[in-house]
Amino acid sequence: MKAVVAAWSSIVASLPILRLAELENCIIKGAGAAGLAALLSGQLPQLAGRKVVLLLTGGNIDPLAHSRVIERGLAADGRIYRFDVLLNDRPGSLAHLASVLANAGANVTEIVHNRTFAGPDLSRVHVLCTVETRDRAHIVEVQHRLAESGVKLFGKVPSFVVGTGI
Repeated sequence: MKAVVAAWSSIVASLPILRLAELENCIIKGAGAAGLAALLSGQLPQLAGRKVVLLLTGGNIDPLAHSRVIERGLAADGRIYRFDVLLNDRPGSLAHLASVLANAGANVTEIVHNRTFAGPDLSRVHVLCTVETRDRAHIVEVQHRLAESGVKLFGKVPSFVVGTGI
């Protein structure tokens, strides 16, 4: 018998909950998915390729909390990506951004178009975009397509993208 401690954070907890919801149609709260979190963390390599039984408990998670956990899991899995750009505040700039995203296969779920907080340059507009992507490699592809089309990302780039080591 071996005891394993899974480092706990909202991201660590969200992936096992997402996997159980997607693959097993199970709704489990964070503590109930601790066994799967330990398994997914790579701390049990001796179990790779073997049949394993995990005890899943605690299905009484609040629906709103479950929704937030699923969204965080999708983001951690590279299937939801949020980024900021500064665009020229001219007709067609937002359409150009949408076209680049569509051509890259990213589905736009939310856009916040904001002139007030775009900085001192009055000819620019700040756009916060949330898109659905296939995985982390697709996020890198989306970023390359944006760069190729002259759209510059603004702010922090996800750590898995830096150097494209995913």
